[in-house]
Amino acid sequence: MKSKAPLIVIVVILVLVGVHVVTDNETEDGTPPAATSADNAPPGSIHNLPVPDAVAAARAYGASAAGVGEGEVLILTAFERNWPDACLGLTSREEICAQVVTPGYEVTLQVKGEVQTYRTNGDGTIIRER
Repeated sequence: MKSKAPLIVIVVILVLVGVHVVTDNETEDGTPPAATSADNAPPGSIHNLPVPDAVAAARAYGASAAGVGEGEVLILTAFERNWPDACLGLTSREEICAQVVTPGYEVTLQVKGEVQTYRTNGDGTIIRER
């Protein structure tokens, strides 16, 4: 019969050291987790990777426009782009845009089974639908 002493020693050490289990709602330092490309994706899925703030803003915008939660919006692609102007290359006839190269993202989302494409500036404060 094998001794249970090693197992008991391990349990005692864990209790003395203190074990903190990190939940899905916090990181080890207690801060909220970074935005991911799909909150409801299966664990281990590539869609649980952190995304830049501008991409997360596009997802939030798409979710709000469709009236669904962000977890129901799947980010299909997010490419860094340099837009030709401050209107992200989508100038309308009624506006004048600064003619300055504007870094940002082209984000393709799937919302309620439909594919939508948005353009953002670098920090996501400007979002336009293509």
